[in-house]
Amino acid sequence: MTSNRIAYTSLVAFVSVVLTLVVVNLVQGSPDTSSASAGGSASDEAVYRLDQVAEHNHAGSCWKVIDGVVYDLTEYLPNHPTEEEVFTRWCGKEATLAWLDKGNGRPHSPRAAARLENYRIGVIEGGSPAPAPAVSAVPSPKPVTGDDNQGRMILGLAPGNYLDGTYRGNFIDRGQNQVGLQFRLEAGRIKGMSYRQLFYRDQDYLKLDDTADLYPVLRQYQQLAERLEGEPVEAIFRLYQAENVVDDIDGYSGATLRGAKVISAFRDGLNRGVYSW
Repeated sequence: MTSNRIAYTSLVAFVSVVLTLVVVNLVQGSPDTSSASAGGSASDEAVYRLDQVAEHNHAGSCWKVIDGVVYDLTEYLPNHPTEEEVFTRWCGKEATLAWLDKGNGRPHSPRAAARLENYRIGVIEGGSPAPAPAVSAVPSPKPVTGDDNQGRMILGLAPGNYLDGTYRGNFIDRGQNQVGLQFRLEAGRIKGMSYRQLFYRDQDYLKLDDTADLYPVLRQYQQLAERLEGEPVEAIFRLYQAENVVDDIDGYSGATLRGAKVISAFRDGLNRGVYSW
């Protein structure tokens, strides 16, 4: 009886060991489907060398490398608000530094980064591409600040030297009236500024609706006007630091450039004198 119990116990133990080994072997031999899936998606993305990117260094084919990712920005070029040479300067190159500093010490916004992902075509060889950024909320408007004494010196006037009335001025470049505006002066302060023309590369910004890709450019122009309402005339020179008066609502990097155009149109109107009383 005792011998039978020992034999039975030994058999059960043997079978348990065999079953355990079989299960362990199956688990170790099974592929990790989640890892394979993740690896497969990464391997599907094209990989480029820097010398390949360098071949696309002009307006007709403009590739840029930003944070290890390769972007074909050729189709976006006509929609960029700055001069073409500003944009094409980084075609065919590693452009991360230009992306992080638009020229005024500020990086492009998260919303611009999200838009950039539409033009992603691959990764750079040996790079560690960053994940696509999420769109963040629009930052709150910043108050207009600045010392207007320098503005008075540049204008060469004391407050009140310009007569009250309505003024019109223009900024003309390459034969095109890019910015035409109208404003009133009341006791030396800007009132009711509005745009009569806003053109660039045959694009009439005043006809854009809020669904157009370039509508944020129009909004920045409108913000420049809104922030000057009720300010002394010398405050126009604050627009040389347009990042202080314009929200980076879209990531476009031309806010400072547009500020300079508005300043030129203002000065043209002041130089012309009162248009109407």
